[in-house]
Amino acid sequence: MKVLRFIIYSNLLLAFAAVSLTLASQVLLGIKPHANAYLAVIFFSTLLDYNFHRLRAISKNPEASGIGKLKWTVANVQLLKILLVAFLAGFVISLFYTGLEIMYLLAPLALLSLLYSFSYTGKYKKSFRLFRIPGMKTILIAFIWTTATVFVPVLQSENSITNSHILLLYAERFTFIFAIAIPFDIRDMEADALSSLKTLPVTFGESNALKISNIFLLLSIVIVAFHYMDANMLFVLPAYLFSIACTFIFINNKTLKNTAFYHHGILDGSILMQGILILLSFYLTL
Repeated sequence: MKVLRFIIYSNLLLAFAAVSLTLASQVLLGIKPHANAYLAVIFFSTLLDYNFHRLRAISKNPEASGIGKLKWTVANVQLLKILLVAFLAGFVISLFYTGLEIMYLLAPLALLSLLYSFSYTGKYKKSFRLFRIPGMKTILIAFIWTTATVFVPVLQSENSITNSHILLLYAERFTFIFAIAIPFDIRDMEADALSSLKTLPVTFGESNALKISNIFLLLSIVIVAFHYMDANMLFVLPAYLFSIACTFIFINNKTLKNTAFYHHGILDGSILMQGILILLSFYLTL
C-alpha cells in the first residue's frame, strides 16, 4: 500500500500517463511507437509541474494537512523536495537530447502552468482575471496536456502529417482530457469558490458540470469514429471505445467516487489506460 501511495501521490502515475498518451500519439499520427528523448522530457516535466504545484499549495495553506489530496505531501515534504531536484536534473539532461523546437513549444506551456500555480495559490488569486472566466481552469489543463502530448511527436516526426490529421487528433485528445478534468473541479468546488475561480461546477452546479463532462466524452468518441474511419485506422476504434466506456463509468459511478484513490488513482489511471490500449491495438495488428 505504501508503494501504491508513493506512485500515486508523487505523481508518477500521472507522468506515466502523459508518456503513454504521447506514445499513443505516435501511433495515431502514423509513426511507429519508439523510445525518444522527448518522452523523458514529457515524463520529468509532468513530475516537476504537478509536484511544484503541490508543494506550493501546502506552503500557502496552513490547513493543508487536513486536505485529503495533500496529506501525503505534508507527511513527505522533505522527500518530495529531494525528488523535485532529481526530476529537475532529469528534465534538464533530457532536454539536451531533443531539438530546440521542443523547448520553444514547452516553454510557453511551462509559463502558463506557473501562472496558474502562482495565481491560484498566491496572494493575487482573487484579482487575476483569467481564472475568473468560467471554465478557464479546465480549458487550461486540457490545452497544456493536449498540446504537449500531440505536438511534441509532430515536431519530432520525419513523416509527412496532414494538418487535418493533427487537428482531429488534437480535438479528440482535448475533449477527453477536458471531460476527465471536470470531476477534479467538482472535488475542489468549495476551495475554488473561496478563491473566486469560476470553474464549471462553481458556475453551473455539480450536476450540470457532470453532464458537460459526459457530453465531452461523447464528443470525443464521435470525433474519433469520424477521424479513424476516414483515415482507415479502424484498429484503434475498439481501444478507444473501451477506454471511453470505462472512463464514463469512472466519472458517473457513485460507489467509485467514495474510494480513497478515486481522483489520483482511478481517473488519472484512465488516461494511462487509454494510452496503453492504443499501443496494444497497434502491436496486435502487426
